Amino acid sequence: MATASESTRLLSIPAELIHHILAFCLPTDVANFSKICRLSFDLVYSGNDQFLWRELFLNNYDDPRKAIRTLTLDEVSFLKPFDWKYELQSRTEAEIIARHALRAEPNERQRVLETFISAALQALPTSRTTEDQPSLNLQWLDRVLRETRMLTQLQTETQAHSRLRAYISLSHDPSTDEDSRKAVAARRIDSRCFVYDIRNYRNVNYWGPFLANGSVNWTHVEHLANVVLTNLRELPGSWAATVPPSGLENTRAFSAPGPYSDTDWAGVEGTWRRYVCFMDYRDLFAFNYSNVAHGPRNPEFFRDIRFREATRLIEIKLHLVQQSQLCFHEPSPDCENVKTRYPTLYFCGTSRGVSGNEAKVEGSVCIGIDGTVRWTFVSAYVGIHGMISSKGVQLGSIASAAGIVGSWSTSVHDQGACWCPFWLWKVPHAYAGPLRDFT
Repeated sequence: MATASESTRLLSIPAELIHHILAFCLPTDVANFSKICRLSFDLVYSGNDQFLWRELFLNNYDDPRKAIRTLTLDEVSFLKPFDWKYELQSRTEAEIIARHALRAEPNERQRVLETFISAALQALPTSRTTEDQPSLNLQWLDRVLRETRMLTQLQTETQAHSRLRAYISLSHDPSTDEDSRKAVAARRIDSRCFVYDIRNYRNVNYWGPFLANGSVNWTHVEHLANVVLTNLRELPGSWAATVPPSGLENTRAFSAPGPYSDTDWAGVEGTWRRYVCFMDYRDLFAFNYSNVAHGPRNPEFFRDIRFREATRLIEIKLHLVQQSQLCFHEPSPDCENVKTRYPTLYFCGTSRGVSGNEAKVEGSVCIGIDGTVRWTFVSAYVGIHGMISSKGVQLGSIASAAGIVGSWSTSVHDQGACWCPFWLWKVPHAYAGPLRDFT
């Protein structure tokens, strides 16, 4: 503790100046300063003035007032004064708990995960007019998650845990590290078991990665992303030149190639790349219904070295249209009656693969009940009866470079239908990278 003379000298400095100095310190250093004496404690914690806490927050994190809000109910909370002190302390506490997550109580870990997701959603959008600045929120979150390995240590599948893992999309698991390779290989089997289990696709979850209440099922999304990425990792080197953007920085709003406009808030118009993966229908049937590999849906099925999935890289070009111009697409019911700041967008376009087989694409983009961006579209191939239906979720915020992860199937969801993963992301309009097919 400081002596009386030291406290007196501290008292002689104007409080405003002390606050100004402390604003450039780390939050943990400010907490240590408050322990020097009663005066220092009062300087930090007494009073209702938010100046110090606001400056501390803005020197370490993004300005939350600039974050993208998708639901109109967000407007009510946005009008309330931002509690700079509480939010700063919540993030500081979350980092501390994350460093000993295995010893923390389940409710503490859940609170940490929710704080991390809040920081990701409040990340500074990518600037569309001026020189872009990195997101302090995402830099902090990426550092903490890498250093603590919290998402790897916790073997849980809560929605918050899976959401963060989907946002990161294996970017913290380098394929060059032996331990990471083993962990990813085990996760790949778990993800294949989930993605290709046809029981996970029902009318109650809108035949896609959603929960019965209309919210996103992030456990499902994480597994879909894992299947696509792990398939790409084992393909020949030339495939590595075309991979979906992954990592937290690519979840920022408007980080995908433009252009954008008030009418095209989702950045629909332009050129896209899409990976689709699928297993042979006979294998799908055997995994779900037969006694192969010790019974239906046994993980041993995917440990057979003879098993393989097909992977295709497809080009899609889209443009906006009016809903009345759609011929066969019906908007997804999971976005009905949602009070949102962004209207549903409708689009048409074309899809083509390496063999040139072209399809007409129709779909819509909307905001779901939980504020997430949902993509629903169908592909109709010339001369082929039936259509392909796809439902996906944007990773991160509006128009993120990370793109959309989801599942696709035949548009008729009968007992013989199959569901498979896809990943769709936007590329520059003049992008001319090759299309690929691995079967």
